[in-house]
Amino acid sequence: MTFARLIFSAALLVVSTAALAQQPQSTADPASTTCSFSYSSGPITTFTRYCLSANGNIVQFDSPSGFEYINNGGLLEGYGICDVNPNVAYYDYASTDSGNWGPTTVTSPNATTQVFVRQTADGIWQLTQTIVQMKASAATTGSVKITMALKNLSTISRNVTLLRIANVNNGPVATNDEFVSSFNSAFGQEPGASWGLGLTTNTFTFAHNGLVISPPLPPNPCHYVTNVQNFAIVGDGGIGHVYAITIPKNATKTVAMTYRPI
Repeated sequence: MTFARLIFSAALLVVSTAALAQQPQSTADPASTTCSFSYSSGPITTFTRYCLSANGNIVQFDSPSGFEYINNGGLLEGYGICDVNPNVAYYDYASTDSGNWGPTTVTSPNATTQVFVRQTADGIWQLTQTIVQMKASAATTGSVKITMALKNLSTISRNVTLLRIANVNNGPVATNDEFVSSFNSAFGQEPGASWGLGLTTNTFTFAHNGLVISPPLPPNPCHYVTNVQNFAIVGDGGIGHVYAITIPKNATKTVAMTYRPI
């Protein structure tokens, strides 16, 4: 697979004003891999850069500069919900979605935060994603904290499976990467003494597990175990995290996780 080295101009979009936070942007776009909100921080040794779509997907992530993890062939990053009892799936993985979402409303509370709110087309669920830049410094790489708040808009309690997944390709060859998962995290890395990307949960309230998916095909959240590998692998893979949650009627449950270079 060809190594995708992204070159961003100095004129990249910077979201930093309180005025923008007061003027929500709404989009009815379907699945999109377009970069809409870009962030970068850190000196050369810890430089970390990522970009978000208008629907709240990470569509680019490199650290150090030019070592791309997500926009490196087979772009796939995002979220999925399975409404367990009726077995209905909703997902958006940037390059593909389930086609049953309403428009996304985006606000920018401050220079490091984007908030994405959207409902499912059937009016049962509202997902609010708060995505925060954790800036790099001379002592540490940057990271991205994602909080997903899922509200049950219906009149009955519902059981859900909530996913976050990313296809991770490290370096120019996708088939020799190393992947491993645990209860709390999952990561993929270039073989040998190199770099990689991990996803770690910050929420321990619900049953949860890190995931390695190989091959990294877009999972149906109601059948996500199809390509899950329960052991360390070498090959073409993706990482993720899954939560099992009961959400009472008109209630909201929240999970948080962090992408960090390793």
